Amino acid sequence: MQTEQHRHAYQGDCGARSRGPEMFYGYCHDTGRMRMMDYPDYLNSMQASYSNLYGRSADAMQPIIDSVTSMFGGSAAQTKRHQHHDEQDCSCNCCIRCADLVEYAHCGEVRQIPITFENETRRERDVKLQLGSFVTESGQETGWQPSLSETEFKLPPCGEKTVVLTVSVECGRIGTQSPGTNDRQQAVSVDSCKVVYGTLRGDGCIVRPLVIAVAILPIHCGAHRAGCGCGCC
Repeated sequence: MQTEQHRHAYQGDCGARSRGPEMFYGYCHDTGRMRMMDYPDYLNSMQASYSNLYGRSADAMQPIIDSVTSMFGGSAAQTKRHQHHDEQDCSCNCCIRCADLVEYAHCGEVRQIPITFENETRRERDVKLQLGSFVTESGQETGWQPSLSETEFKLPPCGEKTVVLTVSVECGRIGTQSPGTNDRQQAVSVDSCKVVYGTLRGDGCIVRPLVIAVAILPIHCGAHRAGCGCGCC
């Protein structure tokens, strides 16, 4: 009886007055000794042990993390900033209306766009292609001179044929002049994404014209970024 009364009246440093029989033997972090505990004190002791374990592991790993971060010059943080910058840059967002195919490009590039025509019938087809001019959504002429690798061909039964559309992305009429250029030089970029549309008719094959969209991005959109951080400084 004395022992039982002593257990119920014991006030340890790990908790206030005991809330039940002390049936668990555990380590008290306040006294640094093992002792009998009730369930709430024992649970708190276990939680404290795990917290100390993970806290020490994190402290041990921190010098390694700092060293790696310094070695790469904070490149991860720089990449995150650049990604956030691109997401917030509305000039890289393109508004493209209904189109059958979309090609992204920059000013001055030559894009080759392969288009495959498929014959799903058992009859040979004579196909003749007609390429329309490329204009902006507002109807502004670009002055482009696109070309097709072939304009007439026979499409065999259940066969296919690939034709290459070549487009020189010239921004002289729709872009802006770069600093230091004169009026006779071709613009090399656009202020924001501009979409140009062209149509391709295929007599003997496709029912309606194919709408081809060329989305012209500013020169900084999609640029590869190279950090100049110095990990040894």
